[in-house]
Amino acid sequence: MRGLSKIKALFLIAGTGASLAIIPLTPASAGTINNPLTVAGTVKCKFPGSAESLKITGGGEAHGTTVGSGGQFSLFFSNPQLPSAAIAQVRCDVAGTRTYRNTTFPLQRPLTGQTLIVNLVA
Repeated sequence: MRGLSKIKALFLIAGTGASLAIIPLTPASAGTINNPLTVAGTVKCKFPGSAESLKITGGGEAHGTTVGSGGQFSLFFSNPQLPSAAIAQVRCDVAGTRTYRNTTFPLQRPLTGQTLIVNLVA
């Protein structure tokens, strides 16, 4: 009986060592790579008025900015999870009244470069 216990112990140790060999020695780094994306373009309001600011939420991040002349804007996303849907909340001043309108667009890596160009209407 004693010999069988040693054999069982040997297989148990060998089996444990084999299963430990499957565990990777380096930590997983999915989603931690610095992969910046700039979203730039223009935004305008459907109704007569001016777009004053916008906030874009997508890819696990949210960023806001003021809108420049001609409705131009630029936002920097440090490490978005792509592709994803993005929601742009635009503050439009219509006849002196602040309104907030939403529009959506696909947040994705452009074919070339690090800047995604979008033209939004809210």
